Amino acid sequence: MYAVLSVTDKTGITELGTALSRLGLRLVATAGTAGLLREAGLDATVIGELSGVPELMGGRVRAFHPSVFGGLLYRRGHPADEADVRRHHVPRIDVLVCNFRDLPPGDVRAGVADSIDVGGPAMVRAAAKNHTDVLPVVDPADYGAVVDALTAAGGRAGATDPAFRRRLAVKAFARTAAYDASIHRALARLAEPEAERPRP
Repeated sequence: MYAVLSVTDKTGITELGTALSRLGLRLVATAGTAGLLREAGLDATVIGELSGVPELMGGRVRAFHPSVFGGLLYRRGHPADEADVRRHHVPRIDVLVCNFRDLPPGDVRAGVADSIDVGGPAMVRAAAKNHTDVLPVVDPADYGAVVDALTAAGGRAGATDPAFRRRLAVKAFARTAAYDASIHRALARLAEPEAERPRP
């Protein structure tokens, strides 16, 4: 079983990684997060090593691979999914820990498109869609509760309290909705004629 970690806000991430590792989950992370986990003495696999494809296009393509999204969307006990997992060696991902910052509210005349995180919100949506089997974790404030829930469930996300999983999914979709709204605001300002743009 795997936990995938990709965080901008690294508050508590080494402590969480330590707890997840003790529960028997193998840690997979994007490069920056993996580096921090390794500095703390944890065994963390860079996500490209899981997928077999390195980061491409200057880091714009990292997680988009069936090994990652298949693992997040894999429905345990579903015959077709189980067959695909065996046939294509899709890893079982039980936990996704992912957060990202809203686009800045100030002057957005340059670089907006390059600042948009595509992979992080996509992973969050996939994990939240499949919250029956995967814990989507987007808030460091939830790390303690996640560890407690997994400990009580023997490290298996699908055995945690369904109401707890739903709460995490609700928060995950609220987070991606807020992120999309920040992108909309930034691009809408960029689309305004220069004279009509409010100054920061």
